[in-house]
Amino acid sequence: MAIKAHLGSPAASDSQRATPRRALRLEASGLGPDGAEANVTIHNISAAGLLLETGLALNTGEQLAIDLPEAGIVTAVIVWRSERLFGCAFEQALGPAALAAAQLQGLAPSSPGHAALRGAGTHEALGPKLNRLRREAGLTLADVAAALGVSKPTVWAWEKGKARPLPERLEAIAAALGSAPEQLAESTSAAGDASTVIEECRSRIAAACGTPAASVKIMIEL
Repeated sequence: MAIKAHLGSPAASDSQRATPRRALRLEASGLGPDGAEANVTIHNISAAGLLLETGLALNTGEQLAIDLPEAGIVTAVIVWRSERLFGCAFEQALGPAALAAAQLQGLAPSSPGHAALRGAGTHEALGPKLNRLRREAGLTLADVAAALGVSKPTVWAWEKGKARPLPERLEAIAAALGSAPEQLAESTSAAGDASTVIEECRSRIAAACGTPAASVKIMIEL
């Protein structure tokens, strides 16, 4: 998943908040209201936080105010940085409905980096998928190897397709990558069949909200 976003200048802090916050707006089109290009790319978002990439000068401890679908304005704090990558933690974890709605932002047709639409009609094998998810999470081979208690060459072999992890390891691998276990499933989409992706998202949102799939309406702005 890759979601384009726009990060504004720090706003003045109020009496209850010592640290000023920056407003972070998710934009399905990748363009802000003034037509400017997005200055932030969100590579991964979970209930606990998000991973973003930007060339802006940000510092650990800085707070971001993010307007998320279903959740409204939520605050995320930058807890670590590595060059252009920044790991952020939400002050309060997102609920299932808010998380599903936020992740759906990455399915917009103009959002680069989402395999389901970028590579429609292609088959993404497990190895390349592991490589992509690791890079999107900002992790090194050594990071994943240490989390799983295996050697770095073992993780490299998985990504290159020279070896396959045992099925019972997939859940632990997904956790190390900050991904859902179902993301490691290998699937093929029919060429140009965006409806398949939409229906999958509709089902996920319905399950998260406890509502029938028929009640979920999805609008895609081209």
